[in-house]
Amino acid sequence: YWEAGLRIGDVTDVPHPVNSPAQYTTMATLCKAGQGNPVMCRWRAPEVGSWMDFLDLDNDGQPDSGTTGNENGGRVSYIHYAEPFPEMLDVSHLGLGDEPRHYTTAAVECLDLYEGTGIVYLLDTTEYSMENGNFKFEISMTRDWEIPYATDHCFGSTCELDPVADEWLLFSPHNLDSGYFETTEETDQSRGGTWDGRLYISHYHAGVWIVDVETLISPIATDRIDIHFEATVGYYLPRGHLDGTPLDSAFYDFSWVPFLWAVEFHEGRIYASCISTGLYILQLDIDEPFIGEPV
Repeated sequence: YWEAGLRIGDVTDVPHPVNSPAQYTTMATLCKAGQGNPVMCRWRAPEVGSWMDFLDLDNDGQPDSGTTGNENGGRVSYIHYAEPFPEMLDVSHLGLGDEPRHYTTAAVECLDLYEGTGIVYLLDTTEYSMENGNFKFEISMTRDWEIPYATDHCFGSTCELDPVADEWLLFSPHNLDSGYFETTEETDQSRGGTWDGRLYISHYHAGVWIVDVETLISPIATDRIDIHFEATVGYYLPRGHLDGTPLDSAFYDFSWVPFLWAVEFHEGRIYASCISTGLYILQLDIDEPFIGEPV
């Protein structure tokens, strides 16, 4: 959620015609009586975890947001997309104990920024507690990632160097996908162990960025900006043809400027969807051994 962080809902007992017919019948009857009214057709999943401890980049002791200050176009607080990593991870080779851990990514969408390009969070969603019979995830931030040296950049109406109001949404880690790869000592591309993990991030006009998960998890203390650079595996910058036809849309007025707003990693290849220039199919060299495999 924008400004409300990550929310986890329990959909174990969602009304289902086979698994829970009595509950389903009640919901279906209520929905039909309301003739499709969304209020009467809505089933609310119980919330079992939440996190909104955003970065504090102005160092005022509070997470940056619209309610606490330094909103900055949503650079750290406009959470737009979240995705659980597909596997529990053995992080013993990183010095983090023998128990597998679970991680979830959360990425923001930015309107305009006087500084930065938008944050991706890697959250630890392993721990949980039980209170009065109620289950709750205890979520903590493992690391953040932003395009390296993002503090040197700005865009939109709040950019002092070049204030252009039409440049809203120019950079945002809008959507992402994750890849988990079982590896050996010979095939490992990161920090050892029996797996590699990568995030594939669609970043609007900044293209596609690929980030190493182990580097983000590693507790070795280095400069925050250096970690962003170190974790970056690669990137692809889209381009449009000069004679391209502008997108016919009354809302997404992006002319012929490439805006990659979704990315999917499938069987060793990267598929990136652009609002204005079409579909890109990309190949990362270290993903080639996994072509055709359901990773």
